[in-house]
Amino acid sequence: MDKYPFLYNIRHRLSFFRDTFDMIIQNAHTLTVRWEISEETMRLAEAMLFEKSQDMIKELRVVIKRQGIEAVRTKRTTYDKGEWTMSQAAGDAVYRAEYRMVNAMNVSLKLTDTKDIYLAENGIRDIHSFQNEDANTKWEKQFSAYTCYGRGEKER
Repeated sequence: MDKYPFLYNIRHRLSFFRDTFDMIIQNAHTLTVRWEISEETMRLAEAMLFEKSQDMIKELRVVIKRQGIEAVRTKRTTYDKGEWTMSQAAGDAVYRAEYRMVNAMNVSLKLTDTKDIYLAENGIRDIHSFQNEDANTKWEKQFSAYTCYGRGEKER
């Protein structure tokens, strides 16, 4: 269940404070999302969702639209400030980023988002191909480290 953002209804009576949320095209196939959410905004989110911000899930979402198909990439974070870089982003597509908080009752509040950004044609067609810049390990190896399914690395 989503709640509408409070940016334009309860903030107007408060003193000035600044949040930063930007998506930047670094080159033909790399996107970077940078954010810094103020303590005041976090307190307002706590009031709206009836939960402390450290107990809520903070999510960054990048929505891609290309030729009538829409895909979403989500990254959970514990930080109110940071940067997320994605490479192999498909060209001839529109991208938008969102910062959301989700409480224990699964109520989602969109704190902020970017405007739609068009990434020109770059030769990458698959909208599911973009990935974290810092992804250094294969998913199967990371998953097998936490489970006992299948054969271990030494048995192979």
